[in-house]
Amino acid sequence: MKNNRLDNLCNSIRESVKDCCSDNVSIAFSGGIDSTLIAYLAKDYCNTELIAVGTTNAYDLDAAESAANLIDMQIKKIVVTPEEMLLEALEMKKRINMSTIEIEFMTPFWIAAKNASNKILMCGQGADELFGGYARFRNRKLENNLRLEVENLLNRLPNREKKITDFFGLKLECPYLSKITVKTAELFSQKERIGNTGKAILREAALKMELPKEIAMRKKKAAQYGSGSQKAIKKTNKHRLELNIEFESDEVAKAVMVATEPENKGWIETNLEGKKLTATLRSHTIGSLKETAEDFMACVTVAKGISK
Repeated sequence: MKNNRLDNLCNSIRESVKDCCSDNVSIAFSGGIDSTLIAYLAKDYCNTELIAVGTTNAYDLDAAESAANLIDMQIKKIVVTPEEMLLEALEMKKRINMSTIEIEFMTPFWIAAKNASNKILMCGQGADELFGGYARFRNRKLENNLRLEVENLLNRLPNREKKITDFFGLKLECPYLSKITVKTAELFSQKERIGNTGKAILREAALKMELPKEIAMRKKKAAQYGSGSQKAIKKTNKHRLELNIEFESDEVAKAVMVATEPENKGWIETNLEGKKLTATLRSHTIGSLKETAEDFMACVTVAKGISK
């Protein structure tokens, strides 16, 4: 039964990628399983350009180069200085309204779109939500809802990735978010999809489609970490705000900290002492610091509700 479901998932992902290849494509490429699998499949249907973005010695550049070699493809490496990364972030913020954390992890995508040679920009967005890739999904104290995660992402795409590709005159394609891929993935339970490593079923599917094991089992590294964008932007965060929040119990405080500590850790630092949570927020302007605080408190509210 599982083998049939896995075969169907492989076919769905492959067909979704094929449908995206109506013309030559550029791919925002980090060298992780999400982007490498779609690149590996897309090369069978069209000319494919892989674009890796990062600061000098960034993890993503090395990961992208090794992954490209393993699937026998060439990459276009866009190496930027921290100062250039910041300028790109500020330019994107001027054109597209985003929160501070969104700016940090979307800047590499902005740079990839800016440097794309083809009119279609394909990306691996949606894999983490659909297949439970984030570390918080493996926290047994929290109740997961991957369907809601996918719906929320679909609601955010028009104001984020889609606006970026529209700005540069490109067409956005996200194979993992196609209706057939989502439907086929949901034939697996959330527990099956997440597994012990995150994205367990996607990894099995990738191996079945003969993606090299080294890539299929590669651990996730958040975009702003892998590319160096978070570190580059953080250097300019001159304004600081400290929040001290006391919860009704140690257990609730710990659950809230785990739930609000993102893969994108670094834009906010948290410390826990008993039932007291201390959060230190930093940003480069007072306005963006306010946005960061509002985003964080919204996460705290949701996390507190889930932890009860």
